[in-house]
Amino acid sequence: MIKLRPWKGTKNEFEADIIVTGPNGRTLRKRVKAPVAGKSNAERWARSLEQEMLVQLLAPEPEPEKPLAPTFEVFAVLFMDLCKANRLGKNTLMNYDIHLRLYLLPVLGKRRLDEVKPADLTALKASLSTKARSTMTEVLKSLRRLFTVAIEQGLIAREPVKLDIPARIHKSPIAYDDADQQALLAAAQALGPEYVAMVLLGIDGGLRRGEILGLQWSDLNLARASMTIRHNLVRGTIDVPKGRTEDEVGMTRRLVGALTAIRHRRGPFVFSTESGEHYKEHHIKRWMEQLVEKGKLTWHGTHVLRKTCGTRIADGGGGVSAVASHLRHKSLQTASRYIDRRGAGSRALNALES
Repeated sequence: MIKLRPWKGTKNEFEADIIVTGPNGRTLRKRVKAPVAGKSNAERWARSLEQEMLVQLLAPEPEPEKPLAPTFEVFAVLFMDLCKANRLGKNTLMNYDIHLRLYLLPVLGKRRLDEVKPADLTALKASLSTKARSTMTEVLKSLRRLFTVAIEQGLIAREPVKLDIPARIHKSPIAYDDADQQALLAAAQALGPEYVAMVLLGIDGGLRRGEILGLQWSDLNLARASMTIRHNLVRGTIDVPKGRTEDEVGMTRRLVGALTAIRHRRGPFVFSTESGEHYKEHHIKRWMEQLVEKGKLTWHGTHVLRKTCGTRIADGGGGVSAVASHLRHKSLQTASRYIDRRGAGSRALNALES
């Protein structure tokens, strides 16, 4: 719509009042003095300006400028807060914190999340060259997780660079054979009933070190020969089990007998100090070292008890799925890493010959 009015009472000069409404409801209005004299000339000029205004209305609106992506050192704080809010396990939180502080931030801290280049990844890998291959793998996995969270938060659109993460090299599992198990139990019986219970929770129950230390009497149903894994000692404090789920595990008769023999009322924990508190990780390591020394066995750490349990299930005729079920693994691939295959060929032949 165009309206012409005389400019301040003059006869040949005009003011144009132009209002244009677009299809999306947007409206533009201009009130300007026509730069030409005469009403017909002013009207033609106003029509031309009206067309320019209509083109301006029909043009797409410019997208608002997005804020720049934060730097790694700024986003690291938000990332850890989100991980804590999602109640990730203490070990996971600890690993993320270590990976950020020791490896990622020293190399990428000043970089914006969307500025990472292949050269930055090369520099990161170079800084990890003296570390184990598994360390590099886990650090790069943490970097991938950080990018994923940044995408979920709308801070970046995609991973800025392709992450070539090397696969972990898993060592062949080692378990104690029958003779070693007998020597281990003999040493445990010589050292005391709590040692026997600890060993059997490992080689019969398949519990992890932290689960043994976090086990409480309320988790046991000795009449039904079962226990529910509800607690796990992580970094000196009680946490939920690995995998964030509670699982019921069956117990052998000898394990039920061993736990019944050490029943006490000092506190809620099966393995308890005199004041009723739980023991710490270094205690169970020391107990295992005593057992290995007394039984004249080779030291393979404390996790060997759980691997011995998996191997015993497989040797007894249980498949990988049975190992996964008893050891509470989510994948068969993980469960297969708890079966010691040394001598498996001769055991298979013995089974075929019988």
